[in-house]
Amino acid sequence: MAKDIDEGALGQALLGLNRGRFDRRAFLTSAMAAGASFAVANALGLAAGPAWAKSTRSVPAPRDADYIVIGAGSAGATAAGQLALRTGASVLVLEGGISDDAEDINNPSQWPQALASAFTKGYATTPQRHANDRVIPYPRGEGLGGCSSVNCMIYGRGSPLDYDDWAYNGALGWDWKSVLPDYKALEDWQGGASDYRGAGGPLHVTQPNPTRGHEGARAFMEGAKSLGYAENPDFNAAAIEGPAWVNMTVYAGRRQNSDVAFLRPALEKGAKLTVLTEAPVLKLVIEKGRCVGVQYLHAGQVTTVRARKEVILSAGAVMTPKILTLSGIGDAATLRRLGIPVVADLPGVGQNLMDHVLGAGVNFEAKRPLPPTNYNHSEVYMWWKSSPDQPAPDINALYVSLPFATKELNLQQTNGYAILSGVMRPKSRGAVTITSADPRAVPLIDPNWLQVEQDVIALRAATNLARDIGNTDAYRDIRKAELLPTQAVASNPAQYREFLKNSVSTYFHPVGTAKMGTDAMAVVDPRLKVYGVEGLRVADASVMPTITTCNTNAPSILIGWRAAKFIANA
Repeated sequence: MAKDIDEGALGQALLGLNRGRFDRRAFLTSAMAAGASFAVANALGLAAGPAWAKSTRSVPAPRDADYIVIGAGSAGATAAGQLALRTGASVLVLEGGISDDAEDINNPSQWPQALASAFTKGYATTPQRHANDRVIPYPRGEGLGGCSSVNCMIYGRGSPLDYDDWAYNGALGWDWKSVLPDYKALEDWQGGASDYRGAGGPLHVTQPNPTRGHEGARAFMEGAKSLGYAENPDFNAAAIEGPAWVNMTVYAGRRQNSDVAFLRPALEKGAKLTVLTEAPVLKLVIEKGRCVGVQYLHAGQVTTVRARKEVILSAGAVMTPKILTLSGIGDAATLRRLGIPVVADLPGVGQNLMDHVLGAGVNFEAKRPLPPTNYNHSEVYMWWKSSPDQPAPDINALYVSLPFATKELNLQQTNGYAILSGVMRPKSRGAVTITSADPRAVPLIDPNWLQVEQDVIALRAATNLARDIGNTDAYRDIRKAELLPTQAVASNPAQYREFLKNSVSTYFHPVGTAKMGTDAMAVVDPRLKVYGVEGLRVADASVMPTITTCNTNAPSILIGWRAAKFIANA
């Protein structure tokens, strides 16, 4: 934020807007009087203004719409906003969760609090048999913006090889050359347009200023470089490898979730867009092989709304397979066992679950209390290869300016920081399993982490990388001691393996449970249409055939963007 902005006056204006004391025009006037440019004031107004959506508890139920989008997460909000703008048609969004207007969502530094808020649904995995049978928390953002409202705001597209692999395995038209123009179109990169980056799109993407970066983040960069790794100026450009200051969905100090970037601007431009919160979907309405509507709870009452054209299911990698199954779309034997009539026999529904492994992990005690973050606690990442013969980077390490470890590691220190590790191209596959036709039943979530030994090898390499960086001289003024793992544990192969298994946690990136492709386990075709059902598409992380090498928010937004484009250009 510019130095000549009166941040106190701007803060009061934001508070007044959020609480309804200012209308939008009055807020813009006040913000610009405080020194903000119109662009910054406009972005702040979109991020911090009162909710545009309406709870089902406060409005009557709609009868129909041209398009119905189920879910307002990273992909769903993008698809809905773009679809309404591109087609001029009426679009109804049904979001099961609540509004995103809480301060712990909009303030980038408060995402740990947001993860523990009422906005976040607290799922858990099945016992992970390759990680000491641990039941691991599996939180999911449920409300406007979905997980883009509670994530760490990292914007990473992944490796070009990710998308070329998708196309090679049947998702034609999703190769890197084909998706890059859409990535450029949807973003507004602070560095301006280039061969790799876009400017002027609806999603503001920024990078921390290293001079304002956390001292531990600066030490991470210097430590990695002292080990011989060259700094990467932008991991969304030519290459992903190397230590880098992250790309973030943060603008003017506020979170740019998918609601702020795509839904609210569409509403402001007069799109025929209706967004309902507290509208959990029960199942799809399918007649004669065509999806013609949605059954959901409106103020707690079972209600049906019809779609004149299409339904777009964007409920995420956990809830999308549940809704498909409850609607008769899935493995025929499973559907019969649950007493659900078979609409389409698609055995891939719920299968192919992938999630990055987060090693949580390597932790240090600090010599003194560390300063607060100016950004998101997680300002630097490094992608690398677990071995030189890997075709693309498959591991990463990242600095977090807070202690961060699984409960099994029993970290007691509060005055410290973490350097976490990640397995970014996991070989293991799990499943989301529906065990009841009762829509209130919670799915079984089994990421099946570390099933394949290569993932253990990669986690060890990633954790070694995190430890190597954390123990460099760059941290000598910050580091008091390495707490996890101890040197004794790290030097004992059997104990180190146990440490790794106990460090396994979710990276919050489930994908793949309704995969795109042309093989027998594919659920949607490359245009995101569900096989065997007319008028129905899936547009969310569940369609990814394989997980991308980076955090999955950016590719989820891409999927929503392309879904709207496919429909509008049909």
